[in-house]
Amino acid sequence: EECDQVHIDDVSSDDNGQDLSTYNFATDGFHAAANNGNLCIASGVRGGVDWMRKLAFRYRKIKDMYNNYRNSVGGLLGPTKREQWLQLRSEIEAVTDNWLTLAIKCLTLINSRSNCVNVL
Repeated sequence: EECDQVHIDDVSSDDNGQDLSTYNFATDGFHAAANNGNLCIASGVRGGVDWMRKLAFRYRKIKDMYNNYRNSVGGLLGPTKREQWLQLRSEIEAVTDNWLTLAIKCLTLINSRSNCVNVL
């Protein structure tokens, strides 16, 4: 909300396409202030060219990670965490009368409908 960004692609025009494989997000000066929890506070002028570029880099990184792992959460987590995650999902299913399975079934049905608009 504080970033005034409705969608992750809103800042794509500020992204210069720099290779992020060696970019150090931890030391670029764009970090949250620990005392207020606002993720959009960074050094430099808020909304300035440098600030927007760094924000665009973060959004691109998030988008890339999502696209790479959206169908393979286990690949993102690694084998040990994946097994823990699957065990936790199984336990949640057991105590919620298969809520996740039913939710996925509903979303799949909604997604399969053509010529429909879904409003949340």
